[in-house]
Amino acid sequence: MSDTTEPQTCRVQLEENQLAEIRDLVQRLRGQPDPEKVRGLLVEARTALVGLLDDRDDLVRANADAGAELARWRGEI
Repeated sequence: MSDTTEPQTCRVQLEENQLAEIRDLVQRLRGQPDPEKVRGLLVEARTALVGLLDDRDDLVRANADAGAELARWRGEI
């Protein structure tokens, strides 16, 4: 990182609409859902979990990259 470059915006972030969908899904999973809707809810839950795990992996990589960039900037690497 140098003084002549523009600061990067957050490269990875959980989007508000994704967060709202997950919160809605959690509400619909509470109690005893309609047996006819359980399969669809499980598919939605699996999709949401896969998305969250992908986002988590992206965040871990972004944090590692940012840490390495900061260390290079500070001359620690």
